[in-house]
Amino acid sequence: MPDAIVIGAGPNGLVAANILADAGWQVEVLEAQSEPGGAVRSDRGVDPAYVHDVFSSFYPLAVASPALAALALEEHGLRWSDAPVVAAHPLPDGRCATLHRSAAETCAALEQGFGAPDATAWQHLSDLWERLDPHLLRTLFTPFPPVRAGAAMTARLPGAGGLRALRFLTLPSPAGASSPRRSSSR
Repeated sequence: MPDAIVIGAGPNGLVAANILADAGWQVEVLEAQSEPGGAVRSDRGVDPAYVHDVFSSFYPLAVASPALAALALEEHGLRWSDAPVVAAHPLPDGRCATLHRSAAETCAALEQGFGAPDATAWQHLSDLWERLDPHLLRTLFTPFPPVRAGAAMTARLPGAGGLRALRFLTLPSPAGASSPRRSSSR
């Protein structure tokens, strides 16, 4: 009889199962699919020469996760890889917004495909993330409420610009698509 049963062999279930197993618990993981991985799984089903993500991709916080780091997965063969283009969003008109590893490359691609205002908006957003680093990650990885990390992050956002940035950070993705310095009405 296991001490814990974890339902689902996606990333969260597997991390939870490993943490419990490392603590000495007997853990059973149940998964409805034929392979573990949940929404973070790749295969060659489309073409044997091409590895593609089956469901979703681009989990940039995984490499920064204290929970994953504590598992020391590199000692068991995990190798992190960085794609030259981190993410892409193709549009019906044939254009494609691409997110690169550097803000400068992303801005250049946005300016070429969408114009200077979009490149400027991305640069403002990138500058905001830089100002919040490393406190934003600490806020995300701290149990709720993240008081210390949140206070340290807030201290980097003085005045009315800080209030706009904090509001922006709490918006859902579609509403948060524009930069905090750019009008949300287009």
